[in-house]
Formats: sequence, C-alpha cells, structure tokens
Amino acid sequence: MDLLKNIDALLITNPTNIRYLTGFVGAAPEEREAYCLLTNSQTYLFINALYTEYANTLVSPSKQGSNNPIIQFSNNPIKIVKISRGEPFAKKLGDVLKRSHLAKPQGETLKGIRLGFEESNLTVAEFEKLKKELPGITLVPTQNRIEELRMIKRDDEIENIRQAAKITDQCFTYLTTILKPRVTELEIAWKIESFIRSRGAGLAFSPIVAFGSNTSQPHYSPKSSLKRSHLLRLKNQDIVLLDFGAKINGYCSDMTRMVFIGKPEAEWVNAYETVSRAQTMALEYLASRPGLEATGDKVDQIARDIIENAGFPTYPHSLGHGVGLDIHEAPRLRTNPSINSEQPVTSRASQRLMPGMVVTVEPGIYIEGQYGVRLEDLILLKEDGIELLSKSNKHITIL
Repeated sequence: MDLLKNIDALLITNPTNIRYLTGFVGAAPEEREAYCLLTNSQTYLFINALYTEYANTLVSPSKQGSNNPIIQFSNNPIKIVKISRGEPFAKKLGDVLKRSHLAKPQGETLKGIRLGFEESNLTVAEFEKLKKELPGITLVPTQNRIEELRMIKRDDEIENIRQAAKITDQCFTYLTTILKPRVTELEIAWKIESFIRSRGAGLAFSPIVAFGSNTSQPHYSPKSSLKRSHLLRLKNQDIVLLDFGAKINGYCSDMTRMVFIGKPEAEWVNAYETVSRAQTMALEYLASRPGLEATGDKVDQIARDIIENAGFPTYPHSLGHGVGLDIHEAPRLRTNPSINSEQPVTSRASQRLMPGMVVTVEPGIYIEGQYGVRLEDLILLKEDGIELLSKSNKHITIL
C-alpha cells in the first residue's frame, strides 16, 4: 500500500497507529502524548521531555529491525523531535517540513506541500491550529491508511495474540470452577481481571459477564448492576454469557463462551445449537478457501441464513472483526455496512479476507428481555485454511 498516495507527507495522531509505526506507548493513550510524521525518507516522532529517554530506545539500532513495520516497509529511520509549551507541536512541525526536501526553496515556505491527516482522529480545534500555524500548506483528509496496513499481521504480532488467547483459554477453565449459585456478575468480572493480570497480561477490554436476561444485551456491562438496590446473583437454573480477552505486549485476544447452571431450558439449548451450527458453517467456509478467496460479507451471510432459517432474529452486529493492537479493527465480517459497528467502515477492499488477518467469528441470538447466546472464536487466516486460536471447549457446558 502506498501510504503517501496523493500527498507529500502523512501526519499520524491515532495513538495505536503511532505505536504500530514507532513502538511508542504513552502513559495516557487518550491524551495527545505523541505525533508521528511520515515522509518518503524519514519517520518523525514528536514527543515532550517526559519521554526523551524512553523514545531514544525506539531509535536505537538494536531496537529496530523486523519488529518495526515502518522500517521494514520503507526503510525509514526514526528521528525524535522534542516539543514543549514554548515550542508546541504545530511550530515544530512547520520547522521540520521547512527543513525537509518538501519545502521549496528549502527552509523558506510550506506553499504547495500536501499534508495528509487522519480525519477520523484529528479534532476540529487541532485542524484549525494547523491551518493557522502552517500557512500555505494544503491539509488533505485521509482514511484508514495505517489501519489497512495493520490488517495483515507479522509473525511477532501473531505470536503475541496467540499467547493472549492462551491465557484467555486458561481463564475460562478457571471460571468453570467458580461459577456457582449466589456469585454476582461483578465478582466474576473481578475474578477474570485478577486471573489475567496475575499472569502478567492486561485486559483487552472490560469483561462482559451477564446472567439470565442480561445475556440478551450484546454489550452488557456488569457495572450496570450497581444501579440496582440488590446485585444480581447467579441462580440454580441460569444462563451465563462470558466475553473477555487478555492482552500481551499490546496485542488483544477475544472469546465468548456460554455456561448453563443446572438443567438449561429447552429454548436455550435450541438457540445454542443453532448458534453453534452457524459458527461451524462459517468456520468451515473459511477453512475451505485455499488462498482465502473469501469475503467478509459472504461468510457473514452464511451464518445469518442459518440463524434466520431456524426461526430466530438475526444478530445486530457483524459476524466478526479484526483483532490486534485494538480489540475492534479492520477487517469487518458483515453483509451490510449499515449494521451497527464499533469502528468506521473501511473500504470494500478491506472486506476481502487475506492470509495474515486475525479475526473473530461470533454469531449470536438475542431475545430481548429473555436471554442471549453468543459463541466467539479468534482465528488466524492462512494460505491453507485457518488456525483456531481460541481452544476452549464449545460443547454445551452445564455446571
């Protein structure tokens, strides 16, 4: 992919994309702690003095190589640029561009330079600041240039995800020993976090732990129970949905399993078997496509048809999503781009599934106010089929 197509340089503000390109991880990702500028000959990392020593480790020759995709992609060295209150980012960016080969004559004017920016991440206030501080420059909105690069995982990325999935599997095994009547959703959520962190990993996202009718909410939060006068406790005959994942070196895993406490109701079993059949057929379709001649919309439709033909409503989300440094990233496995999504739609090209992608396959059935069933596995797409990264038992689990 040509990251600089139709532009002279690309400004990266998304913290995850900056991490992917440079390895930089700030203490507060929700804040602007770093900026990255890509040209055809240099990668600039703008940071404040708090991170000088740390940033220097990112440009050390011993720290570069195969683990740094931008160096592998374009042979760009990384140059650290310090910013401060007295020398803010916009000013330093202008200085860098003027000194670069892009300014003509060099060192004097920014006129004619086309600077791309991530339109889904840069704020209006930041955009206006750049326009004011960089006279003559043309700001060009771009979409998903780094995200599409991130879709194909390197070997080291895959290994991190594989290890995160392993801890997630171990955690599910542990949960089957402590899911007993009278425990609360919050207690189980805390047990998940404690287990994962005790293994030296982080949480990929806040765990979804839902009992009973709460399972009908695809993205239910156990913290919702704090609003009640009494915390919901697991009953002797109940249904449990567990959706959680670990994170290793920044890379996520994601898995959903169902557990039944006591004899499950016949409708729960019917829904479970239908979801299981839908997921199995979707996985078999992916596995039967050497070279991955599959698309996300096709595999999504396979699962939806099975669920709808069984008389259940279709699920209100995509069949799956990419997983990597973000828990929800490209590609999307969905038939209709208008279906609710955790992330903006990428190009139709990103719907084509390719070797090296790591995605979830998670069909579900949700009966509002009654119950919900979802099964979710993490898979690696390969030239010769798929590798199932989630290995936890998917037979009906009755405790």
